[in-house]
Amino acid sequence: MAAPRHHLTKPYYAVWWIAALHDDADAMRRLAVSPNLRIRRSVARAPYLPPDVVELLAHDEDRVVRLFLTESCDDAPAYLLLEVWSWWSGSFSFPGRPRNHPNFPRHDLLRFAEDPQPRIRLLALDDPASSASLVEWFSRDPDAQVRSRAADDPRLSPESAARLAHDADHHVRRSARQNPALPPKALIPLLLDERSAEDAAQNPSIPTPVMHRMISLAAARV
Repeated sequence: MAAPRHHLTKPYYAVWWIAALHDDADAMRRLAVSPNLRIRRSVARAPYLPPDVVELLAHDEDRVVRLFLTESCDDAPAYLLLEVWSWWSGSFSFPGRPRNHPNFPRHDLLRFAEDPQPRIRLLALDDPASSASLVEWFSRDPDAQVRSRAADDPRLSPESAARLAHDADHHVRRSARQNPALPPKALIPLLLDERSAEDAAQNPSIPTPVMHRMISLAAARV
């Protein structure tokens, strides 16, 4: 699904007079049932809301209302955060949301390993009980988002890192080329190729002699 165009064009904040009532629970209850979208979206920008208002807005037919609730309200429920995460990658106005929301699930994520939605599926790697074998499995996932998440994981095997460094998707390639799991025999050729050198140069496992040689060559061109 495409992200809400309204939110992409400019940051949206609550209408001033509604923001002034954010601490008034009764006012929020009355306004949350308004047929006016702008009013409901402004209510969703409240940092805290009564449980019944949160539940009402979490099921609002307008997904921008639901998005604003996950970005602004610390009471947003876990099921809504997951739903929004499945189609929203975040914004500059609210960096990290909904992923860094205090109610975002952080355990029991392995149950999503076979979820049909790629962005939900990749969350399984964040489960404390996840394993290197899951990283390897995801490294061959048909979806580039999932492969990119695996390519960024330090548990990735050297062989898979070398394979993903030449993946068809540029995000996957970049992640693999910067992964310290990438072995020197695969990393050095990438450093010598101008098409991949910029990504590979950010790999923290560059051998010290190679790094000194890179610095010498750079200094000679200054």
